[in-house]
Amino acid sequence: MSSRKQQREEARAKRLAEEQARAEQERRQRRLRMLGGIAVGAVAVVAVLIAISSSGGTSSVPTGAQAKKTAASVETLLSGIPQNGTRLGSPNAPVTMYYYGDLECPICKDFSLSSLPQLIQNEVRAGKVQVVYRSLQTATHDPATFSTQQVAALAAGQQQKFWNYTELFYNQQGTEGTNYVTGAYLAALARQIPGLNVSSWSTARNNSALAVQVQQEGQQATAQGFNATPTLIFQGPKGKVQPPDAVPPYSELQAAVKQVG
Repeated sequence: MSSRKQQREEARAKRLAEEQARAEQERRQRRLRMLGGIAVGAVAVVAVLIAISSSGGTSSVPTGAQAKKTAASVETLLSGIPQNGTRLGSPNAPVTMYYYGDLECPICKDFSLSSLPQLIQNEVRAGKVQVVYRSLQTATHDPATFSTQQVAALAAGQQQKFWNYTELFYNQQGTEGTNYVTGAYLAALARQIPGLNVSSWSTARNNSALAVQVQQEGQQATAQGFNATPTLIFQGPKGKVQPPDAVPPYSELQAAVKQVG
């Protein structure tokens, strides 16, 4: 019969052997994951290069009958609702929905074209809710492009047309990763907005304060732990709430308004 000392040594040796085996298994798994990641990354790069090559790196600038129809639809949605900078709706509305977005984000597009118009047409138009947009870079890969496009919307906001520009952008958003956001694209959106002085808009785009605003909004969002778009925060007399879904249906928006209002 072995002594207690021998038993302890045998148990220790067994434990060390098990730990070494686990470590070796983890090393193998890491190597496999690394090789898999490299392969997936290579496929993704090839796919992006093919997409850019086939599209010429840009999407067509929005023009023609369809663009006019879209602009008219946006104008109808927003007509008569007060705007001030990035705020849409009455400043006295008891509930505020903060909308953290990236103009190139396809999920923001889904939200802005689905349930958001219902909220605007009903609660915002009735003075129950105001919507405040904040810039947060997620989908746009290039920080300079992100700043340029968000500033273009803020420049329209200096003429109380921020939401017209933003909704037109989402309605006529190009394919993600195709570098479609060019000066021509941004100017084409501006020209579709009824009543917008395009010359003044062009001048406002060079206002460095707007670029600083975009940067600060992103920093504030990050400080609050927000890292996805759209991030929607409802705030009212009864507190603050965030809908559970990335693209919440109108019923969730209504529930959030009721909960905080």
